[in-house]
Amino acid sequence: MGKAHYLLLLSLSLAACDDNDGDTPPNQTDAVVATDGGAESDMAIASDGGPTPDAGPDAGPQTLQCAVAIVGGGAGGTHTAFRLAPTLGDGVCLFEREAKLGGRIKDVAFDDNDPTSPRVGTGARRVMETQGVLFALADELDITLETPPDAANLTEARGAFAFSKEALLPQYPGLMADAGGDTETALYDALRLGPERATTGNYPNFEAYVRAVVGDVGYDYLRDMSRFRADFEYDLDAEGYLDYLDEEWDVCCEPSYPQGGMSSFIFGMEARATADGARIFKGEAVTAVNKVADGYELTTANRTVHADKVVLAVPPSAFEQIGGDVADRIKAQPEFQAIVGVKVVTITQWWENAWWSVIRNPMADTDANVWRAWTTEHCLNFIEIPIEPYAAAGKITRSVYDDNLDCAIFWEQLAAQGTEAVEAELNTQLTALFNNGVSDPATVEIPMPIKTFVQVWPDAWHWIKGGTGLSNAEVFTWSVAPLGEEPVSLVGEAYNVRRSGWSDGAYKSSIRVLNEKYGLTLNIPGSTKAARTHRRLWSQGRH
Repeated sequence: MGKAHYLLLLSLSLAACDDNDGDTPPNQTDAVVATDGGAESDMAIASDGGPTPDAGPDAGPQTLQCAVAIVGGGAGGTHTAFRLAPTLGDGVCLFEREAKLGGRIKDVAFDDNDPTSPRVGTGARRVMETQGVLFALADELDITLETPPDAANLTEARGAFAFSKEALLPQYPGLMADAGGDTETALYDALRLGPERATTGNYPNFEAYVRAVVGDVGYDYLRDMSRFRADFEYDLDAEGYLDYLDEEWDVCCEPSYPQGGMSSFIFGMEARATADGARIFKGEAVTAVNKVADGYELTTANRTVHADKVVLAVPPSAFEQIGGDVADRIKAQPEFQAIVGVKVVTITQWWENAWWSVIRNPMADTDANVWRAWTTEHCLNFIEIPIEPYAAAGKITRSVYDDNLDCAIFWEQLAAQGTEAVEAELNTQLTALFNNGVSDPATVEIPMPIKTFVQVWPDAWHWIKGGTGLSNAEVFTWSVAPLGEEPVSLVGEAYNVRRSGWSDGAYKSSIRVLNEKYGLTLNIPGSTKAARTHRRLWSQGRH
């Protein structure tokens, strides 16, 4: 490979995302800082995976008539257009403020101009074996999914390192080990299945509930063993989170990764929708939605749009950028105000050599190579090394996943100082993580990367706030028709928080609206896998 050109591409949503896993965050801008003084053009990827220049705002008519206007081109909005286009054709109009569709389904490559350069997710990464909707959609769009081999997970907690969470129990004095050898599952069982579950309404938030049921040391252990720290640190509704956890328990255990990244779903749906006549306007933000006598009027910088029906497929934070009486009436409702977003930073890096390939669990005879490591001691929080063949060929790591608010702010501020500051800090943290006394080899030298990409998601996914008195199901039902009999719907993971963090949630939200409001009869495929009573590899899943 040629001269290292250390590049930082900092994508920030300046308003307070994934989606959530697929809804488009507001005000996302890309700033490129390159030490060689050059700049890379931002390219869109065609449905065949090849690069094509981003199209600017459509130069067509200043007044547009649409049967359905869809605001937001994340997973939920794009899926809605994809399903409606075969019957409504050019009556389907989708408006996306960014130059590309996808929202938190955003994949990046070392070289966007090279169609063979592997793309890896800065947000959504994987499909889990029980997510039938995604598997069916992959089949429909001819997307190839890869299942990687098993590998080792390394955990650092309170200064100790181990390849088994049970081995870290001595760091938590007073916590009784589970007789079956799975203390983490035993603690979650107490939260989900114990008698106190019936009294969740008595607790101000999930943290208070956890501390009451399993004690302070149990709370600390669960938080530290999870790479999703925000679940334990944000002000979340106790019953809402447990309701999510009940369904999440069986979203397990074998991850699959699409060739081309998760954006392959977006490209495929976009191509099909366009072929069926749907009009898609990228780089064109909707700034107002108003009720008028004969339907709805949407305003963009380029045109006035008249629509019979409206689907708002954007997360709550995007409403800060949308005016008009429709948006105002939705924002005023308690269900809308009950939703809280989680700030997340991911940092993706490319390397000259796969330095991690030698790091192993010396006590394991098989599946010994490390592919994930998380730590309570450093703000990198969690590193994931793609080992599916497609992405592994790119020598890529997602070196940081962090949803702890203080650490997310730390990385955001450090990124503003430039790529060298980010890379120097990460080199220090990775060196500390992999020179640990338990993995082989004993000494690992971390080189400098050849590219670094920092992604800040101000609202990566969503939960119900503590103390609202609203359930996940109530908010989901409300989102289908937030203005009563008016033909206005909300779509996205943000409104289906029982599936928080997954594109699965956005697709199921879209399917419900399409079935209940547009007369479609889409199925939600079930899993062919048996439900699991043991958690085992549940930590492999989620985002």
